[in-house]
Amino acid sequence: MKVIIPLLIGCLVIISCNNSSKVNKSEETDSTVAVKDSSVLMDSITEMDTASAVMPRESIIQVPIAAETLPITKLQRTITSDMQSVHVLLNDLDVGLLRVSISHSLPDANIRISQIVLPDGSTDGPFGQQMSFDVKQKGNYTIIINKSNMASGTQVGDVFITIER
Repeated sequence: MKVIIPLLIGCLVIISCNNSSKVNKSEETDSTVAVKDSSVLMDSITEMDTASAVMPRESIIQVPIAAETLPITKLQRTITSDMQSVHVLLNDLDVGLLRVSISHSLPDANIRISQIVLPDGSTDGPFGQQMSFDVKQKGNYTIIINKSNMASGTQVGDVFITIER
């Protein structure tokens, strides 16, 4: 008797786990469709579009720079919110070594070069306050500067950017 009761309970658990009702099947179908729909949507969005879609437009300080104007020393932009980022758009950049460094008006500010977006949409990073990057394909690059979510402190204040070839 002591063996039969646990055995019966075990059988009932197995049977109930394998039992699927029509409601569960329709929910599975609906969730599968939703996943397929969202994956199709995500496939049509580039990485830069995704970053822009998540962040409000006023949160991005865009700085377009023609590659022929390099080097740029002490380009200044002011970050007014911890939700802002600076996107330096380097247009028509040729192959070679790219050196970028940033500094802040406050010595203990939380600021870094978080990513570089390549012409093919791929990204590299995160970096620190200095970056040396071997540009292997000619095209448009975006350097994204913002705070590190792994550190404390604010990024609000003046950011100074130096870009050299």
